[in-house]
Amino acid sequence: MSSLGELASSPTPFQPTQEVTAIVSTRDRLAALLERWSGRPTLFAVAVMNVITGLGLGATLAPMAGWDSGLYRRCALLLAEGRTDFCGFLYSPLTALVARPLTWVSPTTAIVAMTLIGVAILLAGVMLETRGQAAVDRVLVAVAALTFAPVVYELLLGQTTLLIAATVYLVTRRSDGFRNGIPFGIALALAPKPLLFPILVWMLVWRRRALMGTVVATLTLTVVGIALLGLDQYRDWLMVLTGAGRESVAGSFVLASVALGVWVNPWFFAFTAFVGLNLLQSAFSHWCPMMWLLGKAGLKSG
Repeated sequence: MSSLGELASSPTPFQPTQEVTAIVSTRDRLAALLERWSGRPTLFAVAVMNVITGLGLGATLAPMAGWDSGLYRRCALLLAEGRTDFCGFLYSPLTALVARPLTWVSPTTAIVAMTLIGVAILLAGVMLETRGQAAVDRVLVAVAALTFAPVVYELLLGQTTLLIAATVYLVTRRSDGFRNGIPFGIALALAPKPLLFPILVWMLVWRRRALMGTVVATLTLTVVGIALLGLDQYRDWLMVLTGAGRESVAGSFVLASVALGVWVNPWFFAFTAFVGLNLLQSAFSHWCPMMWLLGKAGLKSG
């Protein structure tokens, strides 16, 4: 029979060992460290880092300031002068008509206007997404967003990515509704970028009413563009798009099939594999079925 002293000195099942105590202590210290450095200190660090990299990128890209906005303005000027030939860039011919207000001001003013539009859209998005946060945190988020390197590139060149992002925001962050898809349809009619195709697939699953608004707006504006500018400009535009090569068409199919595979059915990944195999064989045979079909339709690649 064990003595009372031995029973008192032996560990019980409810007594934590030194290893468990050490683990718990380490976990608590790590949690305290993460809590200390999360939130505002992290926001401040990210904002400072973005300001440094953003200023450096801005200084490097200064000679290219207004590159894209200048292109929109030149195409609009050609259209205003009565030139009916297509300007030659990847956006639809209707873009030159929409960009007409840029011709009413000087090139410098047009650059500033496009930059300010982008800044306004970005700040509006930040304000919407940070509602309820402290004013200091909202300012830090705004600074970090404005000086983020891709955003600096977008703002300096006067691109339209932030405008397109605003239309995507209405689709993804609001309820499913016909009118919420109309702005995205306008964006597609002006700039049908391949990276937007997965969003259409996502809308097919989760935003069907908005997708209807998108399709109606895109088709309506396309018909209006053809009526105002002529079918020849749109034919030339399609030739420019296909002139980017079979890789651009294949990339669009890959993006769409991957989105379908993720959100609809995994069997759509088989189409992704088919596109990859077709690219592989065309590298050796120099024959692409899609380019052959487009050529039969009168749209020859460059």
